[in-house]
Amino acid sequence: MGDNLAKAEAAYKREESSGAGAAGHLDSTGFSMAKHIDCLFPDASSLDNVDVAAANTGHRLQAVKQEIRRQLRAQSDSHQQQTQSIEATKAAIGELYTRISEMKAKAQTSERMVFDITQDIKALDFAKRNLSQATATMRRLQLLVSGVGQLRQFKEQKRYGEAARLLPAIAGLREGFAEHMGVRAIARLDDEAAGLQRSLGSMAFQEVQRGFDAQGLLVGDAELMHAACLCCAGSEEQARVKDLYCELQLRAYVAIFQLGDDVSQLENVSRRYAWLRRILRNYAEEHAPAFPDAWRMGEELSRRFAHSTRDHLGETMATRDIDVGHLTAALADTLAFEAQCDKKFGIVRRNGAAVYESSGAPAVSFVGSVSCAFEPYMAVFISGEQAKFEALVRRFRSEPGDDDPSLNVLASSTDLLYQFRESLRQCAALSTGQAMADLAQVFAQSLSSYARSVLVHVLPRISSTTAAPLDALRRACLVANTADYCASAAAQLEQKIIEKVDGTLREQVTFAASRDALLGAINSSIGALVGGVDAMCAPALAALTDAPWHDVQTVGDQSEYVLLIASAIEAATSVARASLSGPRYFRSYCDKLASRISERYMTAIVQCQRISEIGAEQLLLDAQALKSVLLRVPSIGADDDAGPPPTYARIVAQGVGRIEALLKAILVPTDPADAL
Repeated sequence: MGDNLAKAEAAYKREESSGAGAAGHLDSTGFSMAKHIDCLFPDASSLDNVDVAAANTGHRLQAVKQEIRRQLRAQSDSHQQQTQSIEATKAAIGELYTRISEMKAKAQTSERMVFDITQDIKALDFAKRNLSQATATMRRLQLLVSGVGQLRQFKEQKRYGEAARLLPAIAGLREGFAEHMGVRAIARLDDEAAGLQRSLGSMAFQEVQRGFDAQGLLVGDAELMHAACLCCAGSEEQARVKDLYCELQLRAYVAIFQLGDDVSQLENVSRRYAWLRRILRNYAEEHAPAFPDAWRMGEELSRRFAHSTRDHLGETMATRDIDVGHLTAALADTLAFEAQCDKKFGIVRRNGAAVYESSGAPAVSFVGSVSCAFEPYMAVFISGEQAKFEALVRRFRSEPGDDDPSLNVLASSTDLLYQFRESLRQCAALSTGQAMADLAQVFAQSLSSYARSVLVHVLPRISSTTAAPLDALRRACLVANTADYCASAAAQLEQKIIEKVDGTLREQVTFAASRDALLGAINSSIGALVGGVDAMCAPALAALTDAPWHDVQTVGDQSEYVLLIASAIEAATSVARASLSGPRYFRSYCDKLASRISERYMTAIVQCQRISEIGAEQLLLDAQALKSVLLRVPSIGADDDAGPPPTYARIVAQGVGRIEALLKAILVPTDPADAL
């Protein structure tokens, strides 16, 4: 039986291992009974082993059941262990939750304790602060009550010094009770203090008023008045005291310098400032102790005087004819007075602003406080300067005068420019506003008039009969140098005025028209210089025209007239080289001279009556010699012979080229009449 089971099991395993796929496997999820039987009994002969297969299947069933029971037991044991672990974990979590809850409760208890302690501390702090404030308020209230009482006592006893020292303290205490005005007792106390201060200020003003008589003389106690002024500090009574004192002191000024009197005219303006200096000296010696230094009463008096003087002078100039000399003198005295006031009261300018030199506090400069009254009438000064310069130009025209050897210019130009500088210096001291811009226009007009009426007028008129032509040429060079010197000075003067005049007026300053007039004078001078050389060459050119060129038999050296022309050109050019101050003017002279001599030579040839071919050849030779003379002109008197400039060489070539073309046309032989 055992052998059959073993065989059956072996056959089963063999069959299983060689079974037909998963469908015949007992463990397969897709098990098929038919396929499994077909696998066990593939043929008829295998049916003999049915018992073995049945036994084997039974054993296999038993083994599976045993394995299932084992697995069930193992699973049951594992479930029990897991249950025990879960229960233990739940117990630990419960214990932990309990502890956390206890700790949270203790923390909340501690927080409530801390909050209660903090609230108590805050309440104590508030109580302490309120108690301190109440104590301080009561102390200040006590001080205010005491101060008001003392102020009442000082007022009754006219103890202005003690009252003045007490007033700032009471003012500070009153500011501290501004939030407590709803308390009627404090409000009544504040009203009483304000009333006492007003009453005390009124009494102090009356004390100062009694201290001066109707003439402004000090008749009271200066020390008592000083204390009374301190009681007025910072109130409207201070302004009343200032008005009172300034009115008393200036009453005599208004009476003395009445409008229409001789003493109030422009020529006596210095007496006004002398009067103020005397008043300020009297103030410093007698009245200054009656006023606090912080009030700057001397400065205030000077400002009131300046305003009054400005109005007086404005009315005077508006109703009377103004003399230029009196106007400038009065303005100069006024400007000096303003500068002295700034210096006396320590007012300086820093970073474009007026400040007190001692403290650096903002100040108001005296500059312009009186002189502004003269600004509308500066046209009188400008008219006077214009008339002066017009008279100078007329005098220079009638009396040209000598030249200035140091500058190689006419002496009249240096005189005129000196007058310009003096006038500008005077105007800059008087005004840098519209008056200076107008003066610049006067300068420009005067320079233009000088160029046209003097420089062009004194140019020499040189002819062939002039006794000393070279001296006349030097005079023409002198005029050109003078015009150039004036043009350079005009540019410098223009820049200087632009720097001095007010910024909004700089565009009005221009000397363009005067520079154009001076440039015209220079061109006229160069023209006169070239005309003089032309006149010196006139006899030689006349000899050319009068020569019998139709009788010339042979061509020889250059003609004598060429030597005369060359001599005249060399002498005149040497003078021009030595006398003209600017090399550009000498170049202009050379260019114009070459054109003029070429034209005059051409004209002289055209004026000849008859010219034979041989005469034309001689003239052509002379033209070449003249060309050589002209090409040497730029080098005459020069330190080195660099040759003529290209532009000048072209001018000479063009001028002589036309002459040569004319002469070559004459050289063409005339065809016989029968050949036509």
